[in-house]
Amino acid sequence: MKCPVCASESCEILKSKGKKSKELLLQCNECGNIFRETVIPEKPLECRVVVSEFEKSHKSFVEIYPDTIVKVGDVFEVDGRPAEVTSVENKRGGRVPKSIATEVETIWASYTDIPARVGISVDYHGRILSRKVEVDREFEFTVGDIMKLGDILFKVHSMKTLERKMRKGFAKAWVIKRVYGRPVEAGIRYNYDLTPKMVNIRDDEDEDLPDQV
Repeated sequence: MKCPVCASESCEILKSKGKKSKELLLQCNECGNIFRETVIPEKPLECRVVVSEFEKSHKSFVEIYPDTIVKVGDVFEVDGRPAEVTSVENKRGGRVPKSIATEVETIWASYTDIPARVGISVDYHGRILSRKVEVDREFEFTVGDIMKLGDILFKVHSMKTLERKMRKGFAKAWVIKRVYGRPVEAGIRYNYDLTPKMVNIRDDEDEDLPDQV
């Protein structure tokens, strides 16, 4: 929309009314001229979304206007529940942090009304103890932290997120798929006790150790 006086495209909407067509009252930010404009909004697109709930996922669709920029971190309502975008796949088959809606092939998302479920793998010189914990989505795992898991103390040495493998730094639980650690001596002060967060779910990714290990 251009100002009819100075042709500036920098305008502020003062009033808007109508559904099928919008009658706008605008003011030019350059010369201050106030004018009216009628616009017909574009119809929203149906974008495919794959939404995850712990280990399960299902396909659905969300309506998004064509000029919308879809980006990681956006929250949409999917089947009546809030879901946060974790990745965007464009029509060229690539995963990108953001894309205009007309170029989106698939939106990958996870529900935000549930805790994050994170896999924990502790390496006993090639033998792996594997468990799962449910923590707040905003909980931060940091490489180097000492964690308690039942009778085990371990130090986080790496993490696998939705996008990459991390050997330093921290990440929020909702983007982490698995935390890798190595045992440390009993009696060392730990940062967090994950014991109350363990869930009784078989984790087939790694080999379970006997309880006495």
